[in-house]
Amino acid sequence: MKQLELVIVQFEEVKRLIEVGRVPQLRLAFILLDSAVELIMHRQIQDALALEHWDLRTLENYRRAEDDGRGNDVIRAEIKELERQVTSKGKRKKINHSFPDKIDFLVDRGSLPNEVGPVLKRLHEYRNETYHRDHHRLEVIRPAVLIYFDTACTVLSTYSPGSVADEETGPELDRFIEGFTGYCDPFDLPERAANQLREEVGLDLEAVRDALTKHLLGRLEELEGNIRYVEGFFPDLLPGDALRIIQVAEGDTEAIFNRDVMRSRTYPHDEGDLVTWRERAAALSGITEKHALFTEFAAIETSFERLEKQAAFAVEQIDDQIQMQLDAHRGK
Repeated sequence: MKQLELVIVQFEEVKRLIEVGRVPQLRLAFILLDSAVELIMHRQIQDALALEHWDLRTLENYRRAEDDGRGNDVIRAEIKELERQVTSKGKRKKINHSFPDKIDFLVDRGSLPNEVGPVLKRLHEYRNETYHRDHHRLEVIRPAVLIYFDTACTVLSTYSPGSVADEETGPELDRFIEGFTGYCDPFDLPERAANQLREEVGLDLEAVRDALTKHLLGRLEELEGNIRYVEGFFPDLLPGDALRIIQVAEGDTEAIFNRDVMRSRTYPHDEGDLVTWRERAAALSGITEKHALFTEFAAIETSFERLEKQAAFAVEQIDDQIQMQLDAHRGK
């Protein structure tokens, strides 16, 4: 129960931070949610791998017998079957160090719903940005936290608390037990707590959908504005050239200085992609399932982020060049 209590306390603190609602608190809520989800997944995986202990030892013994020349058809067949059943040491190492691999392992085992996988992976990337690189998606941080809380509750509902010894617990966990009539099965506590926490925080799907849609459309508008800015700076461009200039590979001097060479290159994106992204962003308004909504949002966002950065960098370079010319004119 102590293990479950540690997780519940994190959820309760996240709920309080969401109620405060300011960016510093929402950032911390995001980090705590990600930590709680990873902790739950780690414990679930350790329990699952522990069940493979004897099969793994048997496989290692069979492999030693094969290496020592004591193998036979029966042993080789057993090795093949056990390799199919147990998780290899290499995969165990990847799972231990990788958040996405943890998700894939649990989804493959049926311990997590398939639809939460893409959501958790993208939200974990958000967490890495805010925690490691001090980059905060301020326009969507609240809807992202609310979606993460709801998804984290799904993860919590699948959690098995392990030991249920009669231990003293704090008020954060006790409130999900108090007032319960009849027998209170401790193994039902994670799901009961998850349902109640989800209800207390709530997820206004319409508001979240509206915020995500406006966010994408706003960024796409800015992206197209940056492309037009590049187009206006160069007098010799043909339609589509600005988009090509933005995507020219660093160090491709031929394409940088020769327009014909630049036009002969193949690039990841063209004007058709801009139209498609706008249409997909607008179509979010018709998605009514929360996981599908954020999965599509993340897919759209991921598809244009690199181009978005390239366009912003191109505009920055142009502005620097203009400033240098102005400084030279002024004799600076």
